Amino acid sequence: MPTLAVHLLGPVDVRVSDVTITLDRPLERALVARLSLARGAAVSDERLARDLWGDVDLARPRERLRVLASRLRANLGDAASALSRTAAGYVLDASPSDVVAAEAALSDGSREAISQALALWRGDSLADLRAVPFGFAEGERLDGLRVDLRVAYLSALLDGGAGIELRAELEELVGSHPMHERLSCMLALCLYRGGRQADALAALSRLRERLSDELGVDPAPETVSMELQILRQEAPGSAPKRRLPAAGTTFLGRDADRAAVVERLSVTRLVTLTGVAGSGKTRLALEVARVVERPVVWLDLTAVRAEDEILPALVAEAGDDYLAELEGAVLVVDNAEHVLSAASSMVSELLSHTGKLSVLATSQRPLLVEGEEVRHVGALPASAASLLFCDRSGAEPSADVDAICAAVDHLPLGVELAAGLTRTLSVSQLARRLDDRLRLLVGGLRGSRQRHSSLRAALDWSHELLDEVQQAVLRRTGVFLGGWTLEAAEEVLAFDGLDVADIAATLTELADRNLISVSAGPRFRMLETVRHYALDKLRDAGEDELVRARHIEWCSGFVAGRDVREDAAAVMGELYLEWPNLLSAMESAAGTERAGDGLRLAVAMQDAWMVRGLVVQAARIYEDLIDAEVPDDVRALALCNYGFFCTQIGRLTLATSLLDRAAPLVEDDLVTIRVFYYRAITEIQRGYPAQAISWAERGHAVAERIEHVTYVSALGCVLAIAQMYAGDLDASLRNHLAANAIDRSLGDEHGLARGLVNESMTLLSGGDTEGALARADEAEALSDRLGDAIGATHVGMIRARAALLAGRLDEAVDRLRTVLDDAEAGADTGLLRVDLAYALVRRGDLAEAAAELALAAAVSDEQDLTWLAVQPVTAMLAAEEGDLARAGEIAAAARAQFAARGFGWPFTVDRLDAAGGR
Repeated sequence: MPTLAVHLLGPVDVRVSDVTITLDRPLERALVARLSLARGAAVSDERLARDLWGDVDLARPRERLRVLASRLRANLGDAASALSRTAAGYVLDASPSDVVAAEAALSDGSREAISQALALWRGDSLADLRAVPFGFAEGERLDGLRVDLRVAYLSALLDGGAGIELRAELEELVGSHPMHERLSCMLALCLYRGGRQADALAALSRLRERLSDELGVDPAPETVSMELQILRQEAPGSAPKRRLPAAGTTFLGRDADRAAVVERLSVTRLVTLTGVAGSGKTRLALEVARVVERPVVWLDLTAVRAEDEILPALVAEAGDDYLAELEGAVLVVDNAEHVLSAASSMVSELLSHTGKLSVLATSQRPLLVEGEEVRHVGALPASAASLLFCDRSGAEPSADVDAICAAVDHLPLGVELAAGLTRTLSVSQLARRLDDRLRLLVGGLRGSRQRHSSLRAALDWSHELLDEVQQAVLRRTGVFLGGWTLEAAEEVLAFDGLDVADIAATLTELADRNLISVSAGPRFRMLETVRHYALDKLRDAGEDELVRARHIEWCSGFVAGRDVREDAAAVMGELYLEWPNLLSAMESAAGTERAGDGLRLAVAMQDAWMVRGLVVQAARIYEDLIDAEVPDDVRALALCNYGFFCTQIGRLTLATSLLDRAAPLVEDDLVTIRVFYYRAITEIQRGYPAQAISWAERGHAVAERIEHVTYVSALGCVLAIAQMYAGDLDASLRNHLAANAIDRSLGDEHGLARGLVNESMTLLSGGDTEGALARADEAEALSDRLGDAIGATHVGMIRARAALLAGRLDEAVDRLRTVLDDAEAGADTGLLRVDLAYALVRRGDLAEAAAELALAAAVSDEQDLTWLAVQPVTAMLAAEEGDLARAGEIAAAARAQFAARGFGWPFTVDRLDAAGGR
């Protein structure tokens, strides 16, 4: 079973088998966070509702939580089963792993454990949930744990002899916690060891005054003792000698990393900082060198081009008697990757001939020297990257700043380069231009070394160190979006001199060089900045079209080999992982020779789009590809499918036109059935149930003739829906029962989920609320399992209508608003708004009702199903406002339309009768 990991020490981070899951809605993130804090224990509905929404009056919090939980399960994909419900409440099979690790480190007390725990924070705890009722207090509690860890860590460093290098961090902590006596004593000791006795005494004097003025107490004996020791000058310190390059700017975002490296250098003789170009390895090493309490020698290998140039470079920095000079010091070997073998040999020799030398190296690859400790330097936390951008540019924090930092993968070099562009572009202008991020960030930083002069230069440096095979694999993997497997890479990349046998080893090499990363699966990934660079190299090599053609071929084979209806949940989990690749393949095919392949892939994606309910996305893809050159049978299917999705998003005229275009191309019974099926759905949405019944019956007859049971079920279901809108509830229920029986026998979970929803609607239309809700419960369980967001919306609509029928108006209004907030495009939002308006009219909220009716009417500019449903409620509203003449006119016109179209849906007819006084 896929593992679910939740991280709370920063913005909420949710991962399934180490793949980040994006939860766009704050309440979904809040639900994950709150349940994970329970650490496997059930949380009651009442407690959850209070923690998520506060002490507001919520009608039926259980149902609101059910919608929220359903949405969350849909986004968790393969790990949906981690969220379950018991009699005691909701349970999440996941604990906040970063919080658990931090608490364990504080109990452990070792510097190494505490250092690792501090690195877990990615900004303020629950930073994105501070507005949620439980989020502020819980975030403050978790950040209090961070303070405790920092105090313990800094205390250990001071016990180990550290001094003035801790000043900035201690001053920050004392500023935030001015009455924390231990912190003030630690700051005083730090200042004292740096030769600042007066400042140390002043820090303790300020503490004494605060304690007296605000709490009316004297300092603790330990504080008094520290003050006396400083007065007697019992522990003087001295600064080590260093020869370092100038930093030029303030250091931001990696304080915990700096402290961790300083600590490791006290116990490990060789630490190597690795990471992709632009990740800030050199700057981190420089900041470590500035604060470490030992002499430092800086050896920059950037200009070294041959192995025999390394020793002269060392002599130039450390002198002829370099072994004596280095004894007890820290040697920083910066930028070793291009002379890796020689640099490794030199470091090994130096360590073997000295007893107390420590080496801090920066390289895109490890040195592979015995005893080496490798520390990966990755991107900055999002909050730190934004802080860095604002510091360098003078801008205020904003969504545009966050977008700019994300566009450069939060890499420090990219962030600094982007900030430099604000001299000529506003932040909003820059945010709009970052699609071509590498070309935009080519200007460079003033005073930087050549390899840091631009993001492209930094990546060029890494690229030049690769051999031809490695360069080919790197540039060709740029076509993958969202990651890839080894099998996908072997199929797409291996051609023109690159053998399948080369792929695995080369990907491993690129991962060692930090140009790609590896996650569970295994699955390979690439930072977006590196991917854009790879795509530029792909175009330069003239391979772009060929590799993209192989990519879309692989995508097509991947989809063709998976039948959504055999095991919907498992297959959708596999497709979900590759969704970015599938979309990218189709989107990039538009307007190229690959457009036909893109359209074929879109046709193959039909069931997957329907299961996930992504009708807007599907319609957009079809719109771009529909005119591609393909055989008539493929075009017919594409036109049918595009027409269906247009029906779902309210573009009914276009849907009818597309289906009319498909009809003459059809030479196959299955496609004929599909045309009839989609025409029936279109006529339902247009508000012509009699015509829909005709189309559905024609399709149903063909399906029965060729004995295609899946289509017999599908046409039976749509026939039943049309009969419901026509008012023939007995026939509707018979056809629903028959269709759902077929879906059960076939194990078609998606078809059954939608069928149960539709059966529930018919039962509800006939007043059988109990039966309708029972079907809705079963449909919800299936929709949750499949991640069917539209199905979840329809279930919410049924429960709201049940409340309406029972006269529970407040509950109905609350439910309908919740469902509308969470509704996916393609759900019946127009009908939902009509129901909400009806409830508001009955409750006397006429202004709100009028607003909802206007929104419902705006869903489509045609006189369609929603328009028909709007008329009775509009008449009711006019009557309630006292305009009986207008109410009568609207009701009479609507009644004529109902008769002309054969429209007799009880929900709407009953409202019309009420509005017309009958």
